[in-house]
Amino acid sequence: MKKCLLLLLCLFFMFTLDTAAANQQPEEFIPEEIQPLLQSWQNKGQKTAYLTFDDGPSLNTLPILDILDQYHVKATFFVMGNEEGYADGAYQEMAARGHTLALHTYSHDYEVVYGSRDKYFADMALLEKMLKKYGVHSRIVRFPGGSRNLAVQRSPKKEVLASIKSELKKRGYTYFDWDIDSTDGYSPSVSKQTIVSNVLNGTKDQEQIVILLHDINSMKNTVRALPDIITGLKAKGYQFDSINEYTEKVQFGESP
Repeated sequence: MKKCLLLLLCLFFMFTLDTAAANQQPEEFIPEEIQPLLQSWQNKGQKTAYLTFDDGPSLNTLPILDILDQYHVKATFFVMGNEEGYADGAYQEMAARGHTLALHTYSHDYEVVYGSRDKYFADMALLEKMLKKYGVHSRIVRFPGGSRNLAVQRSPKKEVLASIKSELKKRGYTYFDWDIDSTDGYSPSVSKQTIVSNVLNGTKDQEQIVILLHDINSMKNTVRALPDIITGLKAKGYQFDSINEYTEKVQFGESP
């Protein structure tokens, strides 16, 4: 119901924008809660790339953020719970620089998060409690390994995952997978060139692409590849955005 009301309001403001512009109304003329939906509406037909980073924060977070700043790009970080000393500053910087912080479970431990539906949500609650310190309240989720990972699909955990998906929907969460895997998470030995090639060759000129990258201490080549990924995608006509509740869903085996 809320999304329907926002859509109606968005349509109203689409019709009134020209009048507002003519009268030199300030940008605040549009209510803040309408702006993401309006932006999504206006971007129809525009090729958009969503850079997503799993498993952070890490010692690579700040170098990644600096590169994103250099190219004026916003990204989405599916973060875990990290109690290391450097992590506090990394969480703060991700939020302060305007990126989306989303949920990737606290522990990323398959035995815990896929042990039962209750264990999954207990683990997630730990992450949500941690992120509140940074003013983050997210309803955007990514499953460890994605929503169709083989470690879960080939075991009794498959039924647990199905139950988790159903409960997430009831609670108002949306999970996102990806349609381009850079393969940077496979091993630190995956080369910069391979990472760049996998991303740029994987676009197939799609209008929207969600790209899987990793923010992990050992994955230095992700940082090295990032400038070439950004410039290569821009050359293909893509603009960049971070995921929000109005972003078209990418879910394995699911229709948008």
